[in-house]
Amino acid sequence: MTPEPALKTHRLLKALLVVIAALPAAHLRAQSDQAAAGPTPLAQQINPPFGLEWGESADRLDRLLKGAGATVVDRHDVGGREAWTVEGLIQQGLRRTVFYFRDSMLVEVELQYQSPDWDVAKYDDFMAQVRRRIEQKFGAGQLIARTRESAGNNIMQTLVGYKWDENNTSIQLFYFSAENATQSYRTVSVHYKWL
Repeated sequence: MTPEPALKTHRLLKALLVVIAALPAAHLRAQSDQAAAGPTPLAQQINPPFGLEWGESADRLDRLLKGAGATVVDRHDVGGREAWTVEGLIQQGLRRTVFYFRDSMLVEVELQYQSPDWDVAKYDDFMAQVRRRIEQKFGAGQLIARTRESAGNNIMQTLVGYKWDENNTSIQLFYFSAENATQSYRTVSVHYKWL
């Protein structure tokens, strides 16, 4: 090898070594810059209430409910899913909770809020509070229902509903009332769903 090609080869090897040596440092700087910018936002998921997980087994939930002093007052099928109506879970205004299972795995939880002490204003206020809490976590909801119509026999029905979707999970919030001159039925329900 003549001195000139050897010198060129030496320079080329030296340049490659500098580039190779710089790669880990550049990679570490990129990691450091990313860490300084904060964590990469993870896709959010809407989890069921009470600290439960989607896919929770029916057997485990049965044990948890007994431990909480709640009672399963009804079990029936709804559209190919097993539904458990539960009473006794302590939360302001919570009348009952319905847990839905597909293949013995939790796929929906419905919270039904009612109180004989609540008037229309209290239901409106409660609905607004729940909606604000959900919007703080998941942004503005999509209006999916707003009707007020006669149901016959002088009964007027009102339905208002909102929906939030996140990564194959959703929350739906509904206000429903049916009333005539002497009687009324009102409820606010929150549906957590694993789609």
